[in-house]
Amino acid sequence: MEAFSWTSRELVLRGYVSGPEAGPPLILLHGFLDTATGFHAVMTKLDSIWRTYAPDHRGHGLSDAIGAGGYYHFPDYLLDLDGLYRHLGIDQAILVGHSMGASIACYFAGSFPERVRAMVLIDGIGPPKGILADKVPESTRRWISDVRRRESHNSKGAESLEALARSIGRLSSKASPERLLELARGASFKDEQGRYQWRFDPLHRTHAPIPFDPIRFRAYLERIACPVLALWAEQSPMHAPDEEARLAALGDVEVHTIPDSGHNIHHEHPEAVAEAIKSFLEARGLTSF
Repeated sequence: MEAFSWTSRELVLRGYVSGPEAGPPLILLHGFLDTATGFHAVMTKLDSIWRTYAPDHRGHGLSDAIGAGGYYHFPDYLLDLDGLYRHLGIDQAILVGHSMGASIACYFAGSFPERVRAMVLIDGIGPPKGILADKVPESTRRWISDVRRRESHNSKGAESLEALARSIGRLSSKASPERLLELARGASFKDEQGRYQWRFDPLHRTHAPIPFDPIRFRAYLERIACPVLALWAEQSPMHAPDEEARLAALGDVEVHTIPDSGHNIHHEHPEAVAEAIKSFLEARGLTSF
C-alpha cells in the first residue's frame, strides 16, 4: 500500500494505491465522514488483479479542506474525480463507491458514461429521499443556521481511540473491537492537547444547502452505460421509496445482499465485500484492459 497525491483547483488531495501497475484501474470512493483507510482491507483482497486506488475526498482524511469562504458542493467531488483520472492518465476505470461515494460514482458515470467500465454501489443508490419543494426554504434556513453555529464551535475531541472506535461502532455494529480501533486510527489525529480529533472538516456536519432531487438523479442513472452491482447491507437504512425505478434506470444491474451487515458493510465484512466485487468483475470479464 503506497500513498499518492494530486491537485484539484489548488487543493492537494491524497489517497492510497496498491496492486500491479499493469492491472485494470479500480477506484474506491468512500462515504460521508469516512476515509480512504476504511477501504484498505478491501483493497488487499483485490490488488492481486486490479490496480486499486482509494482517494480521500476533499475535506476528508488526509486531503485538503476547502479554503476560507468556501463550502462543499457535490459537483466538486466529480471535478476531483476527473482530476484523478487525468493525474493517472487513464481513459476508463471501474468505480466502487460506498454510500456518498456510490452517489459520486453514479453522477460521474451518468455525466461520462464512456469513462466507467463497471460500477459497484455499496449500500446506496443516492440518498433515500429528497426534500419536498415547499420545504426548501426551511432547508435553506437550517443550512445558514448550521454554518453559523459551526463557526463558533470548537471540538473538544476525545480522550482515547477507544472512544472514537465506539462512535464508529454505532454505524458499524458488526465490526470487531480490533477492526473498530483500526478504523479509528485511520480516521483521526492527536491534537496539541493530546486529544483525538476526526480528520474530516467539521463543516461537513452542516445541513446540505442544495437538496437532493430524486428526479434529476434518475436522469443521471438513465445515462449510465456500464454493468452495475448494487451491494446492499441486510440492515440497510438507505433503501429509497423509488428504489425499483432507480434500479430499472440503471439497466444492466445485479443486486446482492451481504447477510448480517449494517450500513458500513466494508467496515464489518471487508472480505465478503471484496469477494462480491471480485466475483462480479470476473463474471463480466473485467480482469484485464
